[in-house]
Amino acid sequence: MKKISLKTFVIGASAVLVLATAGSISYGQQSCGSEPSLGQLFRSGYDANVQWPRHYIPPARRSICATYDAMINNGWRRQNLLGEYHFNKDTNELTNAGKLKVNWILSQAPVQRRNVFVQRGSEELQTTARIASVHDYAGNMSPSVGRVDVNDTHIVAEGHPAGSVDSVFVGYEANRLPPVLPASSGGGGGEEQ
Repeated sequence: MKKISLKTFVIGASAVLVLATAGSISYGQQSCGSEPSLGQLFRSGYDANVQWPRHYIPPARRSICATYDAMINNGWRRQNLLGEYHFNKDTNELTNAGKLKVNWILSQAPVQRRNVFVQRGSEELQTTARIASVHDYAGNMSPSVGRVDVNDTHIVAEGHPAGSVDSVFVGYEANRLPPVLPASSGGGGGEEQ
């Protein structure tokens, strides 16, 4: 490896500094269509290296926020989803559970999240009848409710009919053993001898 003398190093560093200074001074004087000077290239490379991560931070933050927004929107869509158990199979009218859910959505959910989502039926007419049923019920709730935003969705409501869930808990309560203290082992409550 060849050693560089201090004198050579100082001269080289001075030359680079002079070029960078000259380039930055003439940077504003560059005319349209002319080639950038070596100093300008050095300066733009230096600026790019100094500011390197700053160019990528805002797009990365936007993509993360967009991901969170999508997750939040999907969560509210699932929360405000009316499935097949919320509608009568024959008439496509809301059941009591469906009416309670619509009532909760329109009165308890945050105002910006008061959108009702209806699971698509097997036919277009079934989906349309379900949406009309929700509009009719919401329109009869209160005049202050106004027009309700009801959308169909491809998401399937996972769950069970309210009656079957209730029977599980009622059955558990009915078959619970009464609280009883264990039988004593015999001996009187006196001291041991």
